[in-house]
Amino acid sequence: MIIPTYNEADNISRLIADLIRHLENNFKDFEIIVVDDNSPDETWRIVEEESKKDCRVRLIRRINIRGLGSAIVDGLRDSMGDYIIVMDADFQHPPNIVPQLVYKAIETGADIVVASRYAKGGKTEGWSMTRKIISLGALLLAHLLICESRRTKDPISGFFLVKKGLNFSALRGKGCKALLEILVANPRAKVIDLPYTFTRRASGKSKLKFMGIIDYIVQILWLSKFSRFAIVGASGVLVNLGAMALTFKLGAPVDLASISGIETSILWNYVWHEIWTFKYWFKGGLKSILLRYTYYHLSVLVGAFTQYIVMKILYILFFMNPLLAQLAGIVVGLITNYIVSKLIVWPEY
Repeated sequence: MIIPTYNEADNISRLIADLIRHLENNFKDFEIIVVDDNSPDETWRIVEEESKKDCRVRLIRRINIRGLGSAIVDGLRDSMGDYIIVMDADFQHPPNIVPQLVYKAIETGADIVVASRYAKGGKTEGWSMTRKIISLGALLLAHLLICESRRTKDPISGFFLVKKGLNFSALRGKGCKALLEILVANPRAKVIDLPYTFTRRASGKSKLKFMGIIDYIVQILWLSKFSRFAIVGASGVLVNLGAMALTFKLGAPVDLASISGIETSILWNYVWHEIWTFKYWFKGGLKSILLRYTYYHLSVLVGAFTQYIVMKILYILFFMNPLLAQLAGIVVGLITNYIVSKLIVWPEY
C-alpha cells in the first residue's frame, strides 16, 4: 500500500488501522508505506508512532520536496510487494475496496486495476455540480489527448493497483495524476476497471485548487504528443515565412508567395509529424501517405476555422482585446488541429 499524505493527521491513524484489519483478513504479507511531504500538522510523526507499533507500516518523510505525483513514484520504487495499491488518506477511497483490487488482478491477470468512478456501477457521493463538471472535463481531456488513457473509464483515478514488474523507471512524477503517467509508460499493460463509490472526505479540506487544475493541464500536454505537435507547428511558422520571402524575392506575386509559404509549412509539418510526433515513418505505402497528407490539410483547415470562430466570439460577445482574442483562438485552433490529427490522420488505437 502506498499512501501519499500532506496534512492528514486527522485521518491517518484510523486509515492505517482499517487497512491492517482488511489486509490481515485477506493476505499473509503486506506493507503500508506512507509518503509524507513533511506535513506542518505532523502527519509524519503519527506515522512514525504507528511504525513502532507495527513493522509493516513504513514512513518515507520527504524534506523540501512537494508533489503528489513524485510522492507516489517514490513509493512505487521503494515498495517490495508483487501488487502495489495507491490510495488517498482521506477515506474518499474506501479501505474495504483494497482486497477487491488484488483479487481482481489475480482473477483477470491484469497489470493495472483501476478503482473507477465512471465504470458501470461506479459513482460519486457529495459532489457539487462544479466538481462534477471539472472532473468530467478532466476525463474528457485525458481521453481526447492521451490514447493510452482510453483503456480505462477513469484514467484520472487516484485509487489503483499496479504490478511490481511494470515500467516505473520512466516515470517523472510530475503532475497530480500518477495513473496517467503509468498508463503512458506501459502502453501494452492489461488494464481492468473495478467500479466503486467515491465517498465524502472524512475530515480536513479538499486539495482541489485552481493551481491543481493548471498543473493537470500541463501534465496532460506533456504526456500527450501535443508538446511535440506544438514544437513542429512553431517551426512551421518559420518555414512558412522563409518560403514566402524566398518566393516573393524570386518575383512571384504576393498572393502566390503567401500560398507557397502555407503549402511549404504544411508539408514541413506533415513530414515531421510522420517521423517524430506520431512516429508513423511513412508506413502503408504511397497511397496511404498521400491520403494522410490530404487529411492533414483538412485538419489544418478545421484548426484555422476554429481559431477564427473563437476570436470572433471573444471579440464580439465578450469585448476582449482583438489581439488577445486572436491568441486564444490560436491556442484553441492548435488543440483542435491536434485532436483531429490524432483521431483521423494518425490514429493510434
